[in-house]
Amino acid sequence: MNLFNIAQGGLSAAQSALNVVGNNLSNAMTTGYSRQEIILGEAGGRTTRYGFFGYGVQTDDVKRCYDSFLNNQVRGSTSQFQALDGRYQQLSQIDDMLGDDTNNLSVTLGNIFGAMEKVSHDPVSTAARQEVLSQFKAIANQYQSNSSTLNGLEKSTNKKISQTVDDINACAKQLASLNSEMAKVKAASGNLPADLLDQRDQVLSQLSGLTGIRVNENSTTGRVDVTLANGLSLVNGDGVCELKAQPAADNPNKTVVSYIDAAGNSMLLDEDKMSGGSLGGLFKFRNTDLTDARNQLNQLALQMANQFNEVNKGGYDANGDAGVDIFAMADPQAIANTANQSDATLDISRTDIGAIRAEDYTMTFKGPSSSDWSVTTSDGRTITPTVGDDGSLSFEGITVKPQGTPQANDSFVFNPVSGVADSLSVAITDGGYIAASGSADASDVSNNENIMKMIDIKNQQIIGKATLNEAYASLVSSVGSSMTALNSGRTTAASVASQWEEQQQSVSGVDINEEYINLQMYTQYYQANSQVLQTATTLFDTILSIK
Repeated sequence: MNLFNIAQGGLSAAQSALNVVGNNLSNAMTTGYSRQEIILGEAGGRTTRYGFFGYGVQTDDVKRCYDSFLNNQVRGSTSQFQALDGRYQQLSQIDDMLGDDTNNLSVTLGNIFGAMEKVSHDPVSTAARQEVLSQFKAIANQYQSNSSTLNGLEKSTNKKISQTVDDINACAKQLASLNSEMAKVKAASGNLPADLLDQRDQVLSQLSGLTGIRVNENSTTGRVDVTLANGLSLVNGDGVCELKAQPAADNPNKTVVSYIDAAGNSMLLDEDKMSGGSLGGLFKFRNTDLTDARNQLNQLALQMANQFNEVNKGGYDANGDAGVDIFAMADPQAIANTANQSDATLDISRTDIGAIRAEDYTMTFKGPSSSDWSVTTSDGRTITPTVGDDGSLSFEGITVKPQGTPQANDSFVFNPVSGVADSLSVAITDGGYIAASGSADASDVSNNENIMKMIDIKNQQIIGKATLNEAYASLVSSVGSSMTALNSGRTTAASVASQWEEQQQSVSGVDINEEYINLQMYTQYYQANSQVLQTATTLFDTILSIK
């Protein structure tokens, strides 16, 4: 190896180093780019009796700066943050709905009782009675509006779940494609393509934000196998198992997610085990926060309406007639499972509203007797109903009368308070129907006994041990407490994710100042090797000039 070859090797190494530095600087703002660094090594040499003479320098490798442990930590913290943030964003809409201090159910309830006070002072006043009627309509409209907001949130959450599932499938397919492409490049060149590895890590980062994942990476081939947090395989080499979003069999208003394995078999996912990523946050919001808020709102509407109705029916209106229901509401509706084999239906009525619980019930026909029904609740309780002579089943404040001829394993889901707030309306058309009097004598115009009982509703423990205002305050408080806890957890998760990302970027990110220094250093390195080549040329010319 002569001085020419040593200089040529040095120039080649310097040129390669400058290419790497230039690529780093060019991609300093490229999302997902991992910094590269050149690895130089001795080109060997030979030992002589005068000592060891080196053959110069060679380029051993261009290394992609990457730490799989840090990347895993970033993905895990991202998944946790996105779960909390997705749930928080949805819950904040319920909090906004309840957080209006000037226009809420509690304020309107106060207005109702205030208007009733005026009637108690002047029972014959048409204006005072109409004001009470107006406030009744106002609170019915508020319940409907709040219920509409919750219904809209349910629809938007279902839509987001479906979109998230589509995004997860898209990421899985892209990872499988990248696995295949990297295998081809590795086989052809013997090296892993840094650009495809960067794309792979970007897709993994995106996927971790959608759902919790576990990644098994082969550092030699670049292949990644991905499983969901529950252990089910999502990506295996170039193979993909997809997720499918579809309406639930027992409730078409609810979107559920199934796992489709490699053989095409479908299995419903356990949503409680899918806690990571935005998908986990959406599941948690819908199954916990939204369900609790809706149940409390409907229970509040039901008990309030029932109490006003009962008291009003105990008195007499302006014409001396017995009072009637002030509020009207729809009866509970059972949802038939799509797998049912018959056209059987359930006729449900509320028989003891004070005993009604705000929770889902599942009724399944076991047959062959018409009374062979099993009743379970969403929290796992098994109920033994009282069976009537007509085949009706009574339990916890409701009576269910099966209609038609059910087949074995036919099942239905219903909630006794479902739809109350949505359907609540004022049944009376005139303030004169307000039964303010405790006397049937229409001439007893100053009688206010029954309106006083109606005013006293505000002090009665109607929902458990809570008054109407206390029950509403409990609803607001429960949502507010969840918001506070979520915001705290979200802030902590964001901080943790940021710290891990900073550590990851300290390894993989491009520091422009550092690269600029490298640029100057390798430029001088190139110039120095140019001088070696120039010296070699001068020596060669000197030898040639000897005569």
